[in-house]
Amino acid sequence: MTRSGAQATLWALSDPLRIEILDRVSTGSEITVSQLAAVVPITRQAVTRHVKTLEEAGLITGSRQGRENRYRVDLMPLDEAGRWLDARARSWDEALSRLARYLERTADDPSGGP
Repeated sequence: MTRSGAQATLWALSDPLRIEILDRVSTGSEITVSQLAAVVPITRQAVTRHVKTLEEAGLITGSRQGRENRYRVDLMPLDEAGRWLDARARSWDEALSRLARYLERTADDPSGGP
C-alpha cells in the first residue's frame, strides 16, 4: 500500500522505535544506520527497515558518503501532518459545538423537540 502526505507521516510515527530513531537523527549532525543501531535495542537490519519507512515518508533524507548513507531530519512532513491534524481538530470542535447547542436547546424545550 502506498501512503502519501499526512498518512505516510502518521504511519511512520506509529511505531515507538521509529520515533526514537527520528529523535536520534534530529539531535545533531547527520547519522548513519550503524550509529543508530549502536543506540537502539534492535539489529542493524531492523534499523535499516525503520529508516527506509521514515525516508519514504520524507521525514529523513539520506546522502551517500563513502560506504554508508548519512541521514538527517526533514521537518516539512511534520508541518504538513500538523496542519492536517489541526484541520481535523477544528472540524471536530465545530461538530461538538453544534451538538452542544442542540442539546442546550432541546434541554430547554419541555416538549423535547428541536
